[in-house]
Amino acid sequence: MDKLTYSEIVSSLALFIAIIPLVWNIVRDFILDRVSIKIHIAFGEVGNIKNSTTALFAEAGSLKPDHKFDNTGTLVKIINTGRREVVICGVGGELKSGDHFSMAVQGLPKILKPYEEFSNISDIKSSFMDIVKNNEIKKVWAEDTKGKKWLLSNNGLEKLKETANYINTGKHL
Repeated sequence: MDKLTYSEIVSSLALFIAIIPLVWNIVRDFILDRVSIKIHIAFGEVGNIKNSTTALFAEAGSLKPDHKFDNTGTLVKIINTGRREVVICGVGGELKSGDHFSMAVQGLPKILKPYEEFSNISDIKSSFMDIVKNNEIKKVWAEDTKGKKWLLSNNGLEKLKETANYINTGKHL
């Protein structure tokens, strides 16, 4: 085999260098560039700031240990952590008995741009609080228009149960 000429070495090196960005674009577009949603649900209290029209949501356990909850609410936060737009159409879940439930969340359906966050605070239904407290929920999810269900993490579900018990008993977390 003959020795490589200087021009063949340079052209081979240029080809190798050109392949690197091509491989990176393929990895970025097909592997890393996906829709990703995180969901967070919390019980707490809604309060107004004095002399303001702004409301504040304090998660259960974040206030004084002896704080009495008189205006409880549910915070539903959905975050698009991916690089594509997604339309969230509803929030629901499944009970351990196999039954499904749906949460009425004002403002849905909502188009979430990449890295955008949607939050909604609503009143707690006592039946939902009891279901959470009694550990009857198997899964909670936010659903997009393509039918994909983005699940609340197990830690999020456990924290929701702890805050339900805290509000119900007044015991500090």
